[in-house]
Amino acid sequence: MSGYAKPDGVHVRTPVPTGLWEEVCDAAGQDVLPSQTPGWRDALCAHGWQDASRLHTWRDGTRILVPLARTGTGAGTEYASWPAGWGIGGVIVPPDGLTPERARTVLRDLMSLPARRIYLRPHPGSTALWEGLVPPGTHRNPRLTQILDLDGGLDHIWRHRFHRNVRNAVRRAERAGLTVEQDGTGRLCPEFYRLYELSIERWAEQSDEPDAQVRRRVREKNPPSKFAAVARHLGPDCRVWLARHEGEPVAALLALHRGPQVVYWQAAMDKAVAARTKAATYLLYLLIEDACARGARTLHMGDTYPGTSVTAFKAAFGPDAYDTAGYWLPGSVGSPADAGSQRKEGIATP
Repeated sequence: MSGYAKPDGVHVRTPVPTGLWEEVCDAAGQDVLPSQTPGWRDALCAHGWQDASRLHTWRDGTRILVPLARTGTGAGTEYASWPAGWGIGGVIVPPDGLTPERARTVLRDLMSLPARRIYLRPHPGSTALWEGLVPPGTHRNPRLTQILDLDGGLDHIWRHRFHRNVRNAVRRAERAGLTVEQDGTGRLCPEFYRLYELSIERWAEQSDEPDAQVRRRVREKNPPSKFAAVARHLGPDCRVWLARHEGEPVAALLALHRGPQVVYWQAAMDKAVAARTKAATYLLYLLIEDACARGARTLHMGDTYPGTSVTAFKAAFGPDAYDTAGYWLPGSVGSPADAGSQRKEGIATP
């Protein structure tokens, strides 16, 4: 662990210990996402990344924490907040604490790191601020982010947010003989991943890339150990929902929780059976019902690309859609051209 003062008087501490991280999250209030917690960092660090989090403290006491991880050595070092497939890192900041000048300070600090590139994926609510501040040489990774406002409760959402096709699908699922269970211990992760493997095969068949290439890339990004690590480190804040038909798993989803924030993180299904029973729609409906019952304020439905079937599926539940982005910032090693780009995979990950 180290700490030092920058020339502008801002003190930087890295990495950030768990207790201090949680203290900053508490001060930031209700907008902190599950992917910005120390438990999420620990799950990521179980997969070859190292904690490189940075806490910036101004003279007036304002603190901004950057969840950050590092991998590689020497010229191959890479920093990310967070890596592709690991959701939103960005910055954790008290309400009204993120001014343009403080954001510039964070950007300058990140770009001073000894790497060719640094990936920053800010919270969707701060996209407009970062868009106006990222420097020349930044590679923009555009996203369409869908977020469902849960104000008004389930009855309001059912009547005013859901498309009639969703309401009809829920009614059909209720007649289909599905049994549903949820668990916050990780016990259902293996069954989730068996369905996820079926989804990988479907994505490979639908892609215009070679099947083997798609399978390899998705499995490398989302191995079974990743989901098990998230379940282990987040505990009951990571919940698996599983629907069965005639005793066989047909659809599953992974949901993440922190206070009033719920994240619809991953989903998988046996498409043939799920299509007949509307199991995937039903699970998402049940998640929304559960989130409302818990008093949640927002359901983050993740990132997609416009025009995809995944985007259309989520849109039927009535979320608001936001143009957001992640940013490959030029580091202090190499040239901006090294930043590269992200390849589409049919479904997008933050």
